[in-house]
Amino acid sequence: MKKLRTDRQTLNDLGIVESTYGEKTLFSLFDMTESDGGKRCLEEWLGHPLSDWKALHERQEAIRYPDFPEIRICREELDFIEFYLSQGDRPTRVSYLESAFSYIFRHFRATPERYVIRRGTKLLENVLLELKTFADHVTELSPRLIRNIAATISEIYQATELGKMVDSCGQEDSFYRTDRLDYIFRYRRNHTIVALLSIVYQLDAIRTVHRTAVMKGWCFPSFTNDSKFMLCNFYHPQVKDAVANDWEMENGNICIFTGSNMAGKSTYMRQTALIVLMAQIGSFVPADSAQIGIVDSIFTRVGASDDLAAGQSTFMVEMSEEAAILRNATADSLIIFDEIGRGTSTFDGMSIARAVVEHISDPAKGLGCKTLFATHYHELTELEGSVDGVKNYNIAVKKRGEDITFLRRIVRGPADDSYGIEVAKLAGLPGSVTRRAHEVLRALEAAAPKNKVEQMDFDALQEYNSPAVPSEMMEKLEALDVETLTPIEALNFLYELKKTLKGSLNS
Repeated sequence: MKKLRTDRQTLNDLGIVESTYGEKTLFSLFDMTESDGGKRCLEEWLGHPLSDWKALHERQEAIRYPDFPEIRICREELDFIEFYLSQGDRPTRVSYLESAFSYIFRHFRATPERYVIRRGTKLLENVLLELKTFADHVTELSPRLIRNIAATISEIYQATELGKMVDSCGQEDSFYRTDRLDYIFRYRRNHTIVALLSIVYQLDAIRTVHRTAVMKGWCFPSFTNDSKFMLCNFYHPQVKDAVANDWEMENGNICIFTGSNMAGKSTYMRQTALIVLMAQIGSFVPADSAQIGIVDSIFTRVGASDDLAAGQSTFMVEMSEEAAILRNATADSLIIFDEIGRGTSTFDGMSIARAVVEHISDPAKGLGCKTLFATHYHELTELEGSVDGVKNYNIAVKKRGEDITFLRRIVRGPADDSYGIEVAKLAGLPGSVTRRAHEVLRALEAAAPKNKVEQMDFDALQEYNSPAVPSEMMEKLEALDVETLTPIEALNFLYELKKTLKGSLNS
């Protein structure tokens, strides 16, 4: 059975079983399991989705099918069974004489071990009976996975003494019968009992996913053979009052998202990956309709962090993670990159980002996969039309004066502004600072050439290699340490350069 490939970084970015961003995990949305084993099974599904179409289809059918019988045994009873099976004094044989001596010893000296054995064997008998009842009620109309589970139960009962034990359930307990059950459960058929319990846990996980989907009103996704995505009114399952969007893409598409911070670019990309992952565990998804092309792997790079223990900077960690993604991705992968190249100088970061986009778009390099790419390098939007598969998107923003409202809607085309100062105001930056920032911005825009363009033309970058500027300015620029500049220092430096340039022009 083929499993979808991913990595720890991706699972953390998406908040599958652990949350990096302080929000609820995806697992918490489904955690209505009735056993710890069912919980472990569900965690395994979420961490290792399926990429095998046949296995995925079978699990989908089972999750969608609501009518198979319940296994009536509670969490506390299953926990006790696991505790009972974990006891270290497993019997390796049993006889009437040994049972009699054991009975006499325990009669005169009560021990907790005897209570554990008696209750554990009794509860396991109930589990065996419940599984037989389940198997007997499965019909040819039941989903294939459910029929396979029922067939497995029946084969086990026919091939072992467990079938006769089920038929004898309800008989009066005796010291010898209890010891014999204990011998069979914990020694002779221990692995078989563990396998039967795993069936109970699997059925628990199936019911949990089904109940969650019904309760939340999610839709049942279908899978396509042409690798196309078509999502109608889909939304983030963990965001309260999330805005629904439509989405369509196919292999080879590289979607570049530009726009303001806080507009929702990262959230949108993460929800797309979550929808795919949920679909490939066999689950319903939060959308009105969903057609999804099966992917063989999901890789994300969202957020930034350093590794002090390894002596790696934020930029080095970022590059290492991106390198790992590019090495492991295939043409059938889904990749999410958020603001790559931001940890270095502007031109270096922009160059890396462009090179990554070109590498992914090239099927000859083994990629050509579906990619969501958020960036503040607006120059990258020029790649639409020049690089195959690249499309521009942005998150709609409504501006009134110096105030903005995030509409959370995805629209085609590049963003017209980054709204950095407006976002700073929303974040609580003092009004005196934002007003001064607007003043500085207006001054910079007024000082800019009248024929300036909003975006840099990559084909014209060579013009920057030999700038026709005074030698005094060149000396200042060469002596400047860009990496250590604060925003205020950068603005002051620009004013000094402006004065120097005016002086040279007037002389």
